[in-house]
Amino acid sequence: MVNLLIIFLVCATHTVFVNGQNIGKITELSEPVVAKVGGFAFVNCTVSSPQSIENNILVEWVFLNATDGGKSVSSDCTITESHNIIAGKKKYEIFCVDLDNNDKRYALRVNALSVPDNGLYQCRVRISSEQKPTDSMAVSLTVLSPPKIVKSSSDITVYGIINGTASMRCDGQGIPGPNVTYGRASGRPLPKGRYEVLTNKTSATSTTTVLKLYNLTKEDRGTYRCSADNNIRPPEDLFSRLIIEFKPSVSLVEPSYGSPTGENTQIMMWCRVDGYPRPSMTWYAMTSADTQRFKAGNLELDEKFYSNAKVILTDEKYQVEQKIMTVGSQSTMDSMFYSLSLQTVESVDMVYYVCRAMNTHGEDAQAVLLYPVNALADERNTGTTALSESTFILFTLSVLFSRHIFIR
Repeated sequence: MVNLLIIFLVCATHTVFVNGQNIGKITELSEPVVAKVGGFAFVNCTVSSPQSIENNILVEWVFLNATDGGKSVSSDCTITESHNIIAGKKKYEIFCVDLDNNDKRYALRVNALSVPDNGLYQCRVRISSEQKPTDSMAVSLTVLSPPKIVKSSSDITVYGIINGTASMRCDGQGIPGPNVTYGRASGRPLPKGRYEVLTNKTSATSTTTVLKLYNLTKEDRGTYRCSADNNIRPPEDLFSRLIIEFKPSVSLVEPSYGSPTGENTQIMMWCRVDGYPRPSMTWYAMTSADTQRFKAGNLELDEKFYSNAKVILTDEKYQVEQKIMTVGSQSTMDSMFYSLSLQTVESVDMVYYVCRAMNTHGEDAQAVLLYPVNALADERNTGTTALSESTFILFTLSVLFSRHIFIR
């Protein structure tokens, strides 16, 4: 049910009598009118006047809007509003109906309702030779409008850091003022105990809210939805993206890959890199000696190692590619998959390969081992790459399906 506060203001100025006779009196006025945007509304005013002076009485409808203090809409049975044609249609129409006992009804119809039509419509009665009304009363017209969210670029993308605070603002407008709620676009709950919603009803038609998240974690990053609803359809949503800055985190799809050697052999290895700003990523190849030292726990992946290690770039033997993780139709800015492909695998290639990622917040690295397998079955020569890709897909689906993340 729409909780709506309607202010009904009736203003009676005075009633003039001549020789004990009432000169033009309002005997009936519409109740407050409520209608929807795009529709129409009637406001009715019934006036009684002595037959002897009936032709000297003028009945006017005046719109008491706040912007210009009031404008005349009709006089007797004629529309006086100069801009009455909007988009080829009449904005106002007046219908006059003679009733019994010298009463006459003046029905004003307001078409193509919009929010600016909200306000008081005053029925005024006066003698044609006088400017001062003999009687006047006003009826309120409330135009219900669906909610709208005031958007700005700062509302769309919000940045935060680990253990920091982030705020997302959502300003809803509508008649009546909308209720504003928040959630995550993925359907996951807001972080329990680490958020609050600040609400300020700035007017009867406007609500300002702020969603504050505290002690941010990487899991808080993603898309958030602000919904404004006042039971006038349709509601409106605003989607904001929260980006958390954090140091890179490297994870392996598989810790090792086996491959035969020789002509027509190929292998593809994968690593996943998370971090924001988006990290730079480099593949390195260990020497056979370093591989043995690393297996024995006698080698650290430090600057000394990187300064002597072989940097792998795309050439005739190697191919380095990246695949973007997407949520729905939007690509993420903080998660990437990187692949390293080797063409014509040789025994010298059976070493550790290091996936290293760096950004302004730090770095991380993981080493994946390529080991030899005997070619007992020739079909392994052509099946290694397919195995790696299928394993990659299974890993991706099992880990990321709940987040509706896809790879392209």
